[in-house]
Amino acid sequence: MKKTLLLFIPVLLLAVFITACSNNDATGLLGVGNNNVTFTMGAQQSTNGVQFTWTPSVSVRVSKMILSTNGFSDTITDNSNQLYTANQVWVYPNEYTGVTTGQQWQFGFTGTDSLNQSYSSTASLTIP
Repeated sequence: MKKTLLLFIPVLLLAVFITACSNNDATGLLGVGNNNVTFTMGAQQSTNGVQFTWTPSVSVRVSKMILSTNGFSDTITDNSNQLYTANQVWVYPNEYTGVTTGQQWQFGFTGTDSLNQSYSSTASLTIP
């Protein structure tokens, strides 16, 4: 009985420790990040091509956006530390030529939200 009790105590202490150290910063146990950030994508004509617009669901800082279609990929690094307001349409100055109706584009965003929690989010857009 005494040996059983001695084995049970460390298990109980470990359970209490894990519960007390719960992670409330939304990065998850494995540090995956805040996946509650979503983006709505759009496209607009510009001087020499098409610019992609994006609207975040919450206020965010974007450190990197990767966009791709049909074997083409571009990475935009944003070191501005600008806080992009939720539900507002934003656009980077990059212009893309050869964008055609029906093309499917994929976008990957990484950065931090207004509470400085990391996020990683993907979005897609079919060109109208």
